[in-house]
Amino acid sequence: MSLTDTKKAFLEHLSELRKVLIYCVISLLACFIIIFVLFCDELMDFVLAPIRQFGIDVVYTTLGEVWLTEMKVCFIAGFIAAFPAISFFFWRFLRPALYQNERKAFALIYFLSLLLFILGVCFAYFVVLALTINFFVTTGEGTAVPMLTISKYVEFLTSFIIPFGLVFLLPMVVLALTKVGVLQVSTLVKSRKYVIVILAILAAILTPPDVVSQLLLLIPMVILWEISILIAKRVERKKERSLVKTD
Repeated sequence: MSLTDTKKAFLEHLSELRKVLIYCVISLLACFIIIFVLFCDELMDFVLAPIRQFGIDVVYTTLGEVWLTEMKVCFIAGFIAAFPAISFFFWRFLRPALYQNERKAFALIYFLSLLLFILGVCFAYFVVLALTINFFVTTGEGTAVPMLTISKYVEFLTSFIIPFGLVFLLPMVVLALTKVGVLQVSTLVKSRKYVIVILAILAAILTPPDVVSQLLLLIPMVILWEISILIAKRVERKKERSLVKTD
């Protein structure tokens, strides 16, 4: 391929990428506007439900705080709603560059990662969040009256939930590292005890100092680690079989 052809192909790919980005922005803005106009009140009720169940009403200290916070929440919800469309546009852009087996592997990893992240977020919101809020409210009783601003609460909510989603991606990280040969099953098995201790320390740091909250985070992380070992074993077996066939 000549330099001119290479440059032409590059410009074509750049043009296609530009179209993809435009479609993604349009999808995001459309979902954001629809949610903000039609479902903002219901969405804010859902977001504020965990704190309201303890009889705490959030306040605001600046005139535009509520409006800006609602915009932020609706934008996040809009991104989540538009994510399937965004994924489709990028998949359509990348698909021609992948072989058939790579397409299947990519699709499987994508859907598993998405599922694990959603499970982590749901687990944090529906299980751990209420326990955490209860701990902070209980420890503050008799010392001060809770007066939480809506913006600070939403910041706390997002910074609390997203890490859980990322932690639940552990099996996919181990899968990737095993695939490229950075990790071995024997190493994962030998380090199991040390990993459990590290996970217990992480659970103690990330959750309130009560046993129930710590166990609610520790047990899923240990299960995810064991799943990671099983995945790594399967990957290694496939590697060994492919080497035998090659020989």
